[in-house]
Amino acid sequence: MMKYSLLFLSVLSCLASSAYANSVKANVEDRCHALTNLELDNAKVVNSEIIADRFSPSSKLADTLRGAKAKEIVDLPQICRVELSIEPAINVEVWLPTNWNQRLQAIGGGGYAGFIPFDKLAVAAKNGYVAAATDTGHTGNLVEGKFVFKDGKLQADSVTDFAYRSVHEMTVKTKQVIVSYYGQAANYAYWNGCSTGGRQGLMEAQRYPADYDGLYIAAPAIHWDKFVPAEIWPQIVMQQELGKPIDNDKLEKVRKAIIELADEKDGIKDGLVSDPAAVEISDELLNKAGLDKDEVRTLRKIWQGPTDQNGKFLWFSIEPTAPLDVLASNKGPFPIPEDYLKYWIKQDPNFDWKTLGYRGFDNYFNESVELFRPIMGTDNADLSQFKKLGGKMIIWHGLNDRLIAPKGTIQYYNNVLKIMGGKDSVDDFAKLYLAPGVDHCNGGDGPDKINGFESLVNWVEKKQAPNRLIAQKVENGQVILKRPLCQYPQKTIYQGKGDTNNPENFVCQ
Repeated sequence: MMKYSLLFLSVLSCLASSAYANSVKANVEDRCHALTNLELDNAKVVNSEIIADRFSPSSKLADTLRGAKAKEIVDLPQICRVELSIEPAINVEVWLPTNWNQRLQAIGGGGYAGFIPFDKLAVAAKNGYVAAATDTGHTGNLVEGKFVFKDGKLQADSVTDFAYRSVHEMTVKTKQVIVSYYGQAANYAYWNGCSTGGRQGLMEAQRYPADYDGLYIAAPAIHWDKFVPAEIWPQIVMQQELGKPIDNDKLEKVRKAIIELADEKDGIKDGLVSDPAAVEISDELLNKAGLDKDEVRTLRKIWQGPTDQNGKFLWFSIEPTAPLDVLASNKGPFPIPEDYLKYWIKQDPNFDWKTLGYRGFDNYFNESVELFRPIMGTDNADLSQFKKLGGKMIIWHGLNDRLIAPKGTIQYYNNVLKIMGGKDSVDDFAKLYLAPGVDHCNGGDGPDKINGFESLVNWVEKKQAPNRLIAQKVENGQVILKRPLCQYPQKTIYQGKGDTNNPENFVCQ
């Protein structure tokens, strides 16, 4: 009889557990669907649905650059997916996981945005964060800048939405959605963005310092008004000096020769150059790499960065260890600066960049600064309000970035030091790290898997300020390279003995 009683109790327990699970599921579904009734200023929830395991993004909102099909996302936890529409045309995705960690993580865009980074939303949601992202008010892909041009003129609202309004509105609305869905506010709000996403995060600190507790900023597209015109400089120089591009195979051979020359200056032969700006590059080396004297002169003019008609410095170049296959491509200019020139500055879809020349470039650069620095520059170094509110910020930039010159980020940080009272004062809330060998946001020969976001969370929540970060290079699931990244302006120095993949064998000086 005892055996049957235990069996009966077991069945009852299973039924009760199943009923509870169904009740929880129904409660989650009810709360999710109820979000369509949420009242928001200048915005509305256009769809809310439960997703789990698999999700196929709409090609309209996903990053479908060059016609690529939007990838299906798998292994998702249970999520309440919310689609927001903010006037006039801003699309926002908010993913609310059932197993929430009481934190918000907003994800930045890239290039001209125009899409939702669903893959990155998924990573954040899998880790328990409410995840949010916006297309910044237009649909397209990251290299198309014509969204600001309509009916023969520049659309100021589109520029404003892209510059800062869309992210702030997304943040405000997402926090309201969180309260409505979970019945409580997030304990912490974090920003995570690279490139345009890095610029968006810094813009938040400058314009809306109360929006986020922590900002994780990589390769930020700040000084937009200067660095975007500078991206077409290599093409202008080659056109003016040679009448044609330098063969990209030659440029790559030069790059590898420079790395070979400087590789062991830090005591380790690993294909990485710790300080590319300090490398002395002789004409002899460039000749041996296959360049003639005219190509040498041209390449040096590219490396020095844009100058005006009097030779005055305008902006930085990427480092000589960074690939030039994009900015000095044999196929012509990178589309981002070319579209910027056509639609943002000249407001003429048929404008031919080849007609600029040096004088035309000078005018183009100055006009860009005059028109767009106030709204797109994102170079305000006064972060006193962000600091006062307790915000923390980690910035890093790859030294082999092929698109955005790391010296621009270094200049911004140095301006913050100057305005905010020096290193001791700034260390309380903002730190900069440089990653040798790392390309734009990721990739390159250097270790590009960096524990910066986790370090930021610990800094905000546990008051554990990071002195250095740990960067890893992972191939086929295996760590093949591991290095510490020291806080700028310190250098990461190998002590001369022991495993070079053991961070303990390095010091910061």
